[in-house]
Amino acid sequence: MTDTLPFEAGGGPDLGPQPHLRLPDPVGWAAFSDFDETYLAHAATSGQRAHLTALEEFLLTEAVEHGLLFGWVTGSSLVSVREKMARCGARVLPHFVAGALGTELTFFPDGVARPDPEWRQLLRDSGFDRGRVETAVERLAGHGVELFPQHDPHTGNSTEFLVNYYFRSLGDPRRDEQSLGLVRDLAHEHGLGLNISRCNPATGDPADCYDVDFLPPVCGKRNVVRHLCARFGVAPERTLAFGDSGNDLEMLGAVRHGYLVANCTPEARSRFARVSPHPHAQALLAAFRHHLGH
Repeated sequence: MTDTLPFEAGGGPDLGPQPHLRLPDPVGWAAFSDFDETYLAHAATSGQRAHLTALEEFLLTEAVEHGLLFGWVTGSSLVSVREKMARCGARVLPHFVAGALGTELTFFPDGVARPDPEWRQLLRDSGFDRGRVETAVERLAGHGVELFPQHDPHTGNSTEFLVNYYFRSLGDPRRDEQSLGLVRDLAHEHGLGLNISRCNPATGDPADCYDVDFLPPVCGKRNVVRHLCARFGVAPERTLAFGDSGNDLEMLGAVRHGYLVANCTPEARSRFARVSPHPHAQALLAAFRHHLGH
């Protein structure tokens, strides 16, 4: 499979040589993990750092043997991911990063970031238009539903194909759902993809808000899973995914073996039954050892 994957020229921040996973040929398993507070604990204890190191060693030594394709599917941009890796002690690049809610798809076949041209062409062909986002947001304001842009460089990832907003909770779940239901209706009317999830303060978000992200309908974590599984010919029963919050649930539902990590948000726990007894990287390592037979 390594000889059949086209890549664009390297891009993204250059952090120098980093350990990276070799792409297995053939691919027999595919695993998809959220990054922030799933794979990576931002305020990691010494024990959590040890589990991360053990997971990275497992991936470096076992991924090819088991035919495992592994990557991060995250709301963070690739620039943000690599900055967090450096700051929090993660050292091993996965096979791919689907960043900014899947509006970026980057492989690392030789340790250098190489955007996937096939995925980028799908986004271009989607007809996504920021002007339609602005029109929808203006119409929502006219209905009394105020969205405000995410300007923080650590939480806002607005790009050509992704526009991030916050919706501040009204303090009443019923009223929140009414307002967010209108957001969904107008996004659909304007042909826009949409991600809505309760903010997680552990990742730097405000505690009283929802993330509201507009993107091409072909994107989103579920569609990344489907695209890569089809591309590499991975059977459904050999797919895994890991997450910690509401915006991971569609990805967990798109695989056979989906897990919330033990440190997941209450919202996610209330909506998905399979929760690992372990937090963060420890949950991934335990699942890999169980399903891959090691």
